[in-house]
Amino acid sequence: MKLFRAASLAALLLSTAIAPALAAEPVIGVSVPNLGSSFWISVLYGVDTAAKADKVKLVTLSAGGDANSSQQISQIQDLIQRKVDAIIVGATNGDAVKAIVERAVAAGIPVIGISSPPNTDKLAAMVSADHYDMGKLQAECLAKAIGGKGEVAMMAGPSGQAWSDLRAQGFKDTLAKVAPNVKIVAESRLADNRNAALTTADDWIQRFPDLSGVYSATDDMAAGVVSALKSAGKSSVKVSASNLSPTAQQMLKDGDLACTSIQQIVAQGRAALDQAVAAATKGKVEAKVVTPAVLVTPENVGSIDLSLVVAPADYRP
Repeated sequence: MKLFRAASLAALLLSTAIAPALAAEPVIGVSVPNLGSSFWISVLYGVDTAAKADKVKLVTLSAGGDANSSQQISQIQDLIQRKVDAIIVGATNGDAVKAIVERAVAAGIPVIGISSPPNTDKLAAMVSADHYDMGKLQAECLAKAIGGKGEVAMMAGPSGQAWSDLRAQGFKDTLAKVAPNVKIVAESRLADNRNAALTTADDWIQRFPDLSGVYSATDDMAAGVVSALKSAGKSSVKVSASNLSPTAQQMLKDGDLACTSIQQIVAQGRAALDQAVAAATKGKVEAKVVTPAVLVTPENVGSIDLSLVVAPADYRP
């Protein structure tokens, strides 16, 4: 299955190819929340493979967690002082990093937002998935899996990040339309963390014995939820997720997930690198690049083309 529109990808590659070369090898800074996350590993794989193809040097920095905005601010400041040619930023918190990102732009360094963008209109380009649609697809799937009625809880992901906010909104809006008899009884806005999700799910199992389903903003969080449900003998509770790490693929094959709505993460990383090089070399920049969402189920997981979706299992940043 071809997921990323070939014409769009070709245009991105062409915009880089025709950009005038810098006097030296371009240096692109990459600042992300957490390289312990399967999502950001796949983003970096896309960035890394595109950088090697384009002969671009990367300076990659991880804040070490979604809550570490101060660390990310310091790291972006370091990239400014290094005078990199462009910076790709996935924000720990869009509002928190706004000022330092605008400082980079004021210093003449173009900034590309990816997935969870800095909350500023000064970005040279924004690369993302259709996060609202990812939440919509989860709502349709989970409502069907639980028979259109019952109680569900939301492992909605970190607050202040556009991707988690949009997915949660897409889920809520759609659930209200397609399954008005389903009640959302709890919503957690914890960081994208498997252990935190497990602990929260343990609490929900005790508080909501009639729970029918759980929405998970990411597959890492879903893995924590599934572990808690299995330990409590509650495997009948349906779980939906987003993203398609090797762990999620196995959970689908094992029947532990009803579905996962996926984004083309590797394609986003490649597109962000292409836009960063184009901006750094005064080439043609696409202000907004959006990759469409796709629903993966136990029935179709074996036929999905993963090359633009997830990093190989053995890739390490």
